[in-house]
Amino acid sequence: MSERPPYILFASPPIGPIALEALQLAQYPPAYVFDDPKLSVDEMLLQIEEVKPTFFLVVGFGAILKRAVLDTVAGQVLNIHPSLLPLYRGPAPVVQTLLDGATQTGVSLMEIDTKMDHGPILAQESIPLRGTEYPDELYKILTQKGVHLFLEQITAYLLEEVDLLPQNHFEATITHFVKKDDGRLDFRKQPAILEREIRAYAGWPGSWTVYRGKRLIIRTAHLHESSLVIDQVQPEGGKLLELADFLRGQRIDSATFYAELKAPAIVPFPTPAVQ
Repeated sequence: MSERPPYILFASPPIGPIALEALQLAQYPPAYVFDDPKLSVDEMLLQIEEVKPTFFLVVGFGAILKRAVLDTVAGQVLNIHPSLLPLYRGPAPVVQTLLDGATQTGVSLMEIDTKMDHGPILAQESIPLRGTEYPDELYKILTQKGVHLFLEQITAYLLEEVDLLPQNHFEATITHFVKKDDGRLDFRKQPAILEREIRAYAGWPGSWTVYRGKRLIIRTAHLHESSLVIDQVQPEGGKLLELADFLRGQRIDSATFYAELKAPAIVPFPTPAVQ
């Protein structure tokens, strides 16, 4: 195997570890990994000076690299982003894709500049969506496909033999950090929206409601004839249960359970803030 140029991987969970594993399996491991987006520029520069990398690869790092860091490799910085840029820029592309009920998604290999997910594209690959995916599934599929694109393109990129395609910034859409309160379900919403939220927020922050004065996590659900059917729940401080087992413990039927979920006295919803 010919000697490959050293590079640093900037990668944080949830997709960073997936990328690192794929790179190691492909026998193209980084010389060093930054996994903490809270590191200062000075801390980064000290390690960069020791490694002396040729380029950087960024995969879900959670922070925009400063110009002083980018300049250490003359701007040769690639990013694997799990969306078809310029759609779904920002920190939560997979979550927002699921919330929107998109019928396809994909991954982009791009060159980073100092703006968020703004740089030109080297390569992209799209995949169709079934409408039943959870984030973990898409994180794995899209990150592995992104690493494959990187391995295909990196040699030509370093030789400056790749055509970089500027993004159409007018078509850009932006995602935002997911907050803990985003997981609270509002049962006044349409069933299809609730089902997408339960899938999109699986893992963190998790989808939940207040039932009989206690938090109840809704783990999984599905649609049946345009109605939301809850499959698994986890009571506050309890274990994961099939809904039927939970209802037996409460000594109620499903009709009573769903009726209580929609009762304002049982599930209080805050008044939306005035913009």
